[in-house]
Amino acid sequence: MNTKKRTAMSLLLASSIFGFVAMTSSDASACGGAWMEYIEIDHRIQGIAQAEKLFNKGKVNEAAASVVRMMPHVANLKAKKSKLVERGQRMLAVAVARTDGALPVAKEVPNYAQGTWIGRNDKDRAQNLEWAVSTLKSIREIKKDDPAVETDLGEAMSKVEKYQGEAREILERLAKKDLVATPEGYAALAKLRNKAGDAKGEKLAMQRCESMAKTAAICHTV
Repeated sequence: MNTKKRTAMSLLLASSIFGFVAMTSSDASACGGAWMEYIEIDHRIQGIAQAEKLFNKGKVNEAAASVVRMMPHVANLKAKKSKLVERGQRMLAVAVARTDGALPVAKEVPNYAQGTWIGRNDKDRAQNLEWAVSTLKSIREIKKDDPAVETDLGEAMSKVEKYQGEAREILERLAKKDLVATPEGYAALAKLRNKAGDAKGEKLAMQRCESMAKTAAICHTV
């Protein structure tokens, strides 16, 4: 092969390689950097699962603190738009109800995320309880005919005087079918029956609470 032919072949080969590199580079750019795979991990998935484990062990306040740390703006989120938000808000709402609107988490939640959750005054505590009731009502719309959600809602409503009539209706309806899901639900029903002057009903609800609870003390702290 003479010099002219070798030169022509070399130029053709170089041109082909340059075109391939340019095309590959262009494709990589169009794909947003196809050679650099990046997966964003949502750490809230594991965080909510861990919070639920705490919640189920009875460490309700610790679970609530974890939710607030993970989702500082949790009060303004919409449960219907996210399963994670729904799960987090439900735990937080129940914790708020069981602490009468004043979560004892000042040491576990940074100042910027505390908002009204600590319940430093009557106004904050009332606001927190209203949020808990409203949130559990929203979750009830998502999880229709769920006795556990109904029980949580009845318990939360029992803490706000204007909702106590409705709270008793919910819990009585569940009790008739033996569907009250938590000992705290029965403890709330016992208090509501006591307020209505139903001593016998109060005793029965308290007995059901104690039979479900890990310790009888739970039935006397709601």
